[in-house]
Amino acid sequence: MGVSLENIKRIAVIGGGGSMGHGIVLACIQGGPYHVAIISRREETCQHGLALIKNGPYGLAAAVKRGKITQEQAEEMFSRVSTTTNYDEGLKEADLVFESIIEDRDFKKACFQELEKYAADHCVVASGTSAIMISELAGAMKRLERNLVGTHWFFPSNVMKLVEVGKSELTSEEAFQLIMGFLQKIGKRPVPVKDSPGFCMTRFINTYITEAIRLVELGVARLSDIDEMVKTGSGWPMGVFELLDDTASFDAYYHAQSYLHETLGDRYRIPALARKVFEAGYVGNPLLKPGSKGGWYEFFGEEKKYLKKK
Repeated sequence: MGVSLENIKRIAVIGGGGSMGHGIVLACIQGGPYHVAIISRREETCQHGLALIKNGPYGLAAAVKRGKITQEQAEEMFSRVSTTTNYDEGLKEADLVFESIIEDRDFKKACFQELEKYAADHCVVASGTSAIMISELAGAMKRLERNLVGTHWFFPSNVMKLVEVGKSELTSEEAFQLIMGFLQKIGKRPVPVKDSPGFCMTRFINTYITEAIRLVELGVARLSDIDEMVKTGSGWPMGVFELLDDTASFDAYYHAQSYLHETLGDRYRIPALARKVFEAGYVGNPLLKPGSKGGWYEFFGEEKKYLKKK
């Protein structure tokens, strides 16, 4: 393969301006002396990513305020981030690439086909898919299909320790071990999973989310009531609908659930209410998802009835 854990220097994050991607950038620059290039088709997205990295709720300024790093360290970390709308410029020196674009297989396949034109032979590619099988995505590749690994991060990706690592039958052992070692090196807890639709956590979490949406649909409980019950009764740090809204993860749920329904059957059918909210454009916090009209609470005009526990 030609690259070892010790000589990784440059990383590219395709989609690094998004809600999950900017956290991957932060995880890399906070986890080691790496130079990271954000690659996006739109300059506005690149700038949005930089703003979140610097001043977002889990960004460098917040880390300084919490005493996790110094101002000087924050400035040094930020200096190692660059942006580009040009795949050639962003990929030509990359040893490792994290893909973090919309959970749509056609978009991802097109991304990997473009990536292959410019990435070096030794480059290891990690897809941030939460549901799509790695072998299916590898089908779009010719030169680097055995360098493709799945890395399912969790929001906020620079804070949450868990990363699911998917290895398909096509993935080389060298690429898989390099990703596992890199994630451990930057302070993550990578867990290997079989290459299957939704891996483990997406199928597990989406089942909870889907049932919560159905309960609202049936009029069993309101958003705030369900959120209070899962926090107080199950110990969740956030409610189901707070999670979808505040982390802008509703569209990720929606696209993943569509794929699970297609590949695994009616058990994963999207509730009609979820389709209604999604098509109305309420996909979460506009700060993280520009263009969104808001989240579930805004769609229903409902206030959070219960105060957050101190």
